[in-house]
Amino acid sequence: MLLRNAFREYYFRYSKTLETPEHIDQREFGYMQFGAGMIRHLSFRNIGELLAILIKEVPSDVYCSNAYYRFPTYTMQEKQWIGADLIFDIDAKDLHLPCESTHSYFVCTNCGEVQDSKFELCPSCDTGKLTQTLLPCNKCNYALKKEVKHLVDLLMNDLGIKEKSIHIYFSGNNGYHIHVLDDEFYRLDSHARSDIVGYIMGNDIMAESIGVRKASSPSVVDFSVKFPKSGMIYGWRQRIARKLGIDRSLSISKMDKIVQQKGGYSGFKSELHKMAKEMSVRIDPLVTMDVHRVFRMAGTLNSKSGLTKVLCKEIESFDPLTDACFLMDKEVNVNVKSPIKLKLKGQSFSLKKQTTKLPAYAAIYLICKRLAQAI
Repeated sequence: MLLRNAFREYYFRYSKTLETPEHIDQREFGYMQFGAGMIRHLSFRNIGELLAILIKEVPSDVYCSNAYYRFPTYTMQEKQWIGADLIFDIDAKDLHLPCESTHSYFVCTNCGEVQDSKFELCPSCDTGKLTQTLLPCNKCNYALKKEVKHLVDLLMNDLGIKEKSIHIYFSGNNGYHIHVLDDEFYRLDSHARSDIVGYIMGNDIMAESIGVRKASSPSVVDFSVKFPKSGMIYGWRQRIARKLGIDRSLSISKMDKIVQQKGGYSGFKSELHKMAKEMSVRIDPLVTMDVHRVFRMAGTLNSKSGLTKVLCKEIESFDPLTDACFLMDKEVNVNVKSPIKLKLKGQSFSLKKQTTKLPAYAAIYLICKRLAQAI
């Protein structure tokens, strides 16, 4: 009841935060209900119609398709796909940050008890499995924003996408969505988007593309070096050259020495793949490739945190635990399941495992993370 009332109040008070998607009447909408399943294949002519549903039904999560359809309320086979926005997802879980273990909790799917460590079965009930939940820290946010800026730089400099076409959103939980609204990309099918994903993630970079070739008849060495005519000043070639310390003079002797140090053609090829992985952008590939996916709608609440998916106008200064926290301040009683330290909306909390009073926004955050229960 606490969550539902807080979500309803949010949509009353912050209706202007809802962002109207382009061509709203061609989008498929859907929403999750508290304690129930997903309702999909909805369509709205304007944001007012959608807001009326949000206030009446009070969904836990609201989704909007990246795709445009001729008939968005029909079944997937009958919708008649027109195109789709190009969207990238960067999530903390994909970064495998070293700080993750310091703010991870494991919640039993059966009894709801919280453990500090992962076990095969819950020690409290011996039957339930444990699922991980994170309370992201400043290091997480810094690493996520660094990855976002890396992606934006690549999209602009390698793919020629204009900055005004790139929109960065905090997802409302542990990551960011990067939307590309550009007519040059919206008609791309899943295969073409897979190619973009492969480029961004540095997949299958060939040694030959930067001038290192396998010798046809190896003698003392099993490779030869011949730089591409177009040079090494663009895209992945430039990044690899910088990493190797190859300057504009493109010294064949220097590259030759580097390849020998790496163990010849095979050794250099293996090292090249490692470098590409280190310098790539860590995105969720399946998200970008899916041309029928529904994404959390901008301006709506995320039931995994109680935070809002919001547009980040200044990514450098953006603080998700403040700038995306809109819920009320009035105090409520909750039962905290585990000792927890967190900072939210500029206020620090050091909580013990007990019943306590918290501002509603903090209580709801912990309830959504399954680390507290409403009383």
